[in-house]
Amino acid sequence: MKRYIITCIVVACSLAVMSCKKWLDVSSDTEIGSEQQFNDITGFRDAVIGVYIKMAKPNMYGQEMTWRTVEFLSQQYAVIAQAPDVNVPLYAWDSAPLPSKRENIWLATYATIANVNQILRYQEKNRAVFGVYPITDSLIRGEMLGLRAFLHFDMMRLYGKGNLAERPELLDKLTIPYVTTFSRLPTEQKAYRETLAMMKKDVEEAIMYLECDPLSRKRDSQYWNAELANGFISTQALATMMPNRRIRMNYWAAKALYTRILMWEGTKESKAMALEIALEIIGEANSNGLGRGLGAYYTWTNPGAVDGEFFEADLAFVNEQLFTLHVEKFLEIQESAEAKRNWFSSASPGNQYSSVFLTDDRRKTVFESGTNLISVDWRAIKCLFPDGATRSNWTIAKFYNTKDSRASYSKRMPLIRITELYYIAAEALLEQGATYDKDKALALLNKVRNQRNIPVSSNLENSLSDDEIRMEITKEYRKEFIAEGQLFYYYKRLGHRNILGYGKEMTDVEYQMPMPDNEVNNGGLREN
Repeated sequence: MKRYIITCIVVACSLAVMSCKKWLDVSSDTEIGSEQQFNDITGFRDAVIGVYIKMAKPNMYGQEMTWRTVEFLSQQYAVIAQAPDVNVPLYAWDSAPLPSKRENIWLATYATIANVNQILRYQEKNRAVFGVYPITDSLIRGEMLGLRAFLHFDMMRLYGKGNLAERPELLDKLTIPYVTTFSRLPTEQKAYRETLAMMKKDVEEAIMYLECDPLSRKRDSQYWNAELANGFISTQALATMMPNRRIRMNYWAAKALYTRILMWEGTKESKAMALEIALEIIGEANSNGLGRGLGAYYTWTNPGAVDGEFFEADLAFVNEQLFTLHVEKFLEIQESAEAKRNWFSSASPGNQYSSVFLTDDRRKTVFESGTNLISVDWRAIKCLFPDGATRSNWTIAKFYNTKDSRASYSKRMPLIRITELYYIAAEALLEQGATYDKDKALALLNKVRNQRNIPVSSNLENSLSDDEIRMEITKEYRKEFIAEGQLFYYYKRLGHRNILGYGKEMTDVEYQMPMPDNEVNNGGLREN
């Protein structure tokens, strides 16, 4: 990695000593500042919060890396003729607005990584700060190592190559830079093999440090009491702290991230390991015994939670989210000046408005019109609703914010859901070998479908071939992750040559977002 990333880090260094009001547009309590920032536990706590605030910004997971640019790449949305993002689903990387998007996403993510590395640096330097706070010490290190891997992995998923399972020769090709120090010195790109190893090392250490996470179930309920007062674990009573950890990189989120990385690596051994971890996360209690052990903290959404007006209902299934971001200004982001109105409104998009919605044909295809599924699946009848003059535009209700929206539901952007682990486990169980178990793969898929209100009478049957079951997994990704930015990465990981909504063959040209032009022009490497 050359001068462009050096510039990114230098900018982050400069920002670090500016007021946080200028940097994050929030109070100075969340500034990652100079050495003075890290002289006490409050400084570290606020610096950590600042990282999550940056991740929730529009140029990262508050918009571009979830429901906007990355989701447009999956072909889920209707395409409006003169809308600003019309070139995105065409993979016209050198046509507006993609050059600026490519640069802004890259710059924002590596700046956030620089801030993560700054926290880790001072944590090693100022050991005395944590003398009476060993749990907070461990949680901060675990969170930051986990986030460093998470952010780099998404850079690889977007700017790197996919389908490594069928193209192992790519493991020796260069990929994105993996930055582990807060420094002005350049970080050279390494091969996929080495970069994946660095990610796995960070995640493995994160999991170890996060064993003291209240969500891990590895400590008794009194373990954290001595450190509750410093506000890092929770500012609420112990009994209500559990959900708060889901908006942070927690123990189960780190484990889930590990499965993503292993599946991307794609070797037989990696998939077998991903299966073991996925079943551990799924657990026994909530899976009809399909998982193992106590599992992660999650509960399935119940019918009462999805009823009522869309702005009051839990259509994002928040209690199933293993890792989610709190996007405080989600409504403001959706009602940006660029959009001229709310991005999620499909009432009358016309020819120029910025809008994200499903066409009637897309909805019918995704939710299998002609079967009973489209009339019962909550994702079709609750999470979407018809709008427009002909009632043929389908609004994505789960993220549509209004001034009346319930904050506990509407300000969350899920980054990892429990359902993804069910799909990963089902996919891995179809791998030939000692872990092959077709019946269990079907049971995992049927469990999710049943929790989405699809009756047992419509369960997938054992007569399906392995390839047909894989197709059912693909259908689930299309239904489950609308507007979340995961479907494109699923296609890319498996190297799907034909994807729903795109009339041409998908190759690396379409799948791989090129590194920013500035990175290339200043000596960075790009392999297409």
